Amino acid sequence: MPKYLFTFQKTETVRWLGHLDILRTFERAIRRASLPIVFSSGFNPRERITFASALSTGVTGGAELAVLELSEPVLPEDIVAKLNAALPPAIQTAACEEIPDAGARDLLNAYDQADYEVVCALPAEVGGKAVAAAVCSLLAQPSIIVTREKDGKSKSIDLRPLLHGLGIAPELPDPERITLTMRLGIGERGNPKPAEVVAALAAYVPGLKLRRAHRARLHRSEPFSLCI
Repeated sequence: MPKYLFTFQKTETVRWLGHLDILRTFERAIRRASLPIVFSSGFNPRERITFASALSTGVTGGAELAVLELSEPVLPEDIVAKLNAALPPAIQTAACEEIPDAGARDLLNAYDQADYEVVCALPAEVGGKAVAAAVCSLLAQPSIIVTREKDGKSKSIDLRPLLHGLGIAPELPDPERITLTMRLGIGERGNPKPAEVVAALAAYVPGLKLRRAHRARLHRSEPFSLCI
């Protein structure tokens, strides 16, 4: 069965949609586009579409990755055109290519890092130099422990092994806003959240608060500077 790797965007107006909402949106679009999708077997068959990494609620995405499996070949450019015609304007595909039938899951699993652009509110009296110093202080720590709450239970997570890069994006001066760039691990080893990194940094910069988070792209492992 032919398989296709495609990229898509999740933009600002739908940033509060969760991963399951995005999945259902694509399932409906595939049906509306009349693409010959393959279904899984079992009691509750589902369309064969697999995402490289679930995008958190409240986070936008610029180049998210997914694989769909069809029962017969379709030109990649036709897949893009048909999906975009059936998808809402705030979720659009940008590129598509056919990939080998074997190893599609391994291909998606190979993407184990992601770049984020995170806009934060900043007290006017703090300044960018203080944030830059705080970034390097945070990266110098051997561990960054955060606590997650789920179903009434607490779990401690060390973010440091999954924080591959953290810096300040160049932009026009704004005394009450700053944009951070992050490269975070994704996948089986863990999925740190931009909000958790901002909260850890706020221990050095009181008043720093997350306003917007955007996942710009996914990466396979490669050398990356610790302090951008």
